[in-house]
Amino acid sequence: MSENEILKVYAEGISSVINLVKNLSAKIDSLNNNVGNLTEEIDNLTEENSKLKERVQSLENQIKTNSNNSSKPPSSDGLKKKTRSLRKPSGKKPGGQPGHKGFTLEQVENPDEIIECIIDKCNKCGTSLKDVPVEKYIVRQVIDLPESRIKVTEHRAEVKKCTCGHINKAEFPEGITQPVQYGTKIKATSVYLNQHQFVPYDRQEEFFEDIFNHHISKGTLASINESCYHSLESVENNIKEILKNDEGAVHYDETGVHINKKLEWLHVTSNDLYTYYQVHNKRGSKAMDDIGILPEFKGTAIHDSWRSYNKYTNCNHSLCCAHILRELNGITELEKQSWAKNMKQLLLDIKSEVDKTFDNANALNLSKVIRYEEQYDSIIKVGQEEDFKLNFDSKTGKRKNSKSKGLLERLSLHKDEVLRFMNDFDIPFDNNQAERDIRMTKVKQKVSGTFRSLCGAEFFARIRGYISTVRKHSKNIMDCLESAFTDNPIDPTVT
Repeated sequence: MSENEILKVYAEGISSVINLVKNLSAKIDSLNNNVGNLTEEIDNLTEENSKLKERVQSLENQIKTNSNNSSKPPSSDGLKKKTRSLRKPSGKKPGGQPGHKGFTLEQVENPDEIIECIIDKCNKCGTSLKDVPVEKYIVRQVIDLPESRIKVTEHRAEVKKCTCGHINKAEFPEGITQPVQYGTKIKATSVYLNQHQFVPYDRQEEFFEDIFNHHISKGTLASINESCYHSLESVENNIKEILKNDEGAVHYDETGVHINKKLEWLHVTSNDLYTYYQVHNKRGSKAMDDIGILPEFKGTAIHDSWRSYNKYTNCNHSLCCAHILRELNGITELEKQSWAKNMKQLLLDIKSEVDKTFDNANALNLSKVIRYEEQYDSIIKVGQEEDFKLNFDSKTGKRKNSKSKGLLERLSLHKDEVLRFMNDFDIPFDNNQAERDIRMTKVKQKVSGTFRSLCGAEFFARIRGYISTVRKHSKNIMDCLESAFTDNPIDPTVT
């Protein structure tokens, strides 16, 4: 209001002034309400903006997450992601190193067939050389496959009638029980192709038709696998018992498998000599209890720190440092926390020291152990402070959850398990043994897509465990698979 308007109201009397004050007071209250509403809206928008920033950061981290900075498998990286090795460059040139024994193609002393190239006359004058003795041979050998054909062996059992009237029948060799049947070599080849090279039944049909001009139905191929599965039951039980009673280092891992379009889990228990697989519909302790190895195991269980393993206190535990290194990479790259880089370097330094000392000791000396543990504790302390500053929420007065917070707590709580490889050289730095043993499951699924039935998955688990075990014992896989179709399968646990 202008000064003149105010004077005019004043001149009209006290009632006009009162009305003016009331109107102005009402307007002020309305404006205050508007200010309050706008303030609340600004606060809401600020909070929403903060949440959106966190969401954007989370999504960016997901995009940047790969097998090098998380527990994701390399197969998930895609074509644009290049997996980086955690190993330091050796400085060696690619290929065979000096002193390395090569595998050059060489002539054999006793060839299967000899074909003589004859010369019957002189190339210069034409004189006959038929009666001239050979002075020497220039030898060239061709290494090739024999003619691919099915060999059919017919067994004829004599039937003779004695003068006493009794009809006598000759005995067939052991295992010859049907008018027509497949031999152990075909059966072993089928299982080898399916369970070791992961060739599906459809392509096996094509293989036998193209190579041997012989048709074997998918039903027969499946039946051969089933027969092998049942034959190896006792061997599998022996492998399981050995691993259960092992007092040394045993590796554990699990991976999801799709069985008839349903997610289930394949669990692996292994060391450098034995491999045991078990399919279960659960991943955690329920599966581990049902499998029955960990509840009785008293050695050192090496794993990736899946929380279900912590239930089993009758054994020692050792955490896979390769997993930890990948997590540290993720925190360094995605959360920009410097402590993670220092912890990664410390673990690699300890591993390097262990590798240098391995041949001369069973553990690092006490002074080095103390020094490394002090460095470890110091990095954890610095990391806690750094993470607190970066993830402290001033509104709630609490520290936000983050991957760095979770890893710091795990590294602090399980210090002994992380550094166990430093105090006992029989304990490996990582869980690569189990990861190698379980990797073939993923290859199998890439080729076949899924297991069509639980039986098919169980066939794979037992037969693949057997193949892995005999290979670790440097036994010929085909010889072992052939034996599986006899009454005495080769058992690497006793031979």
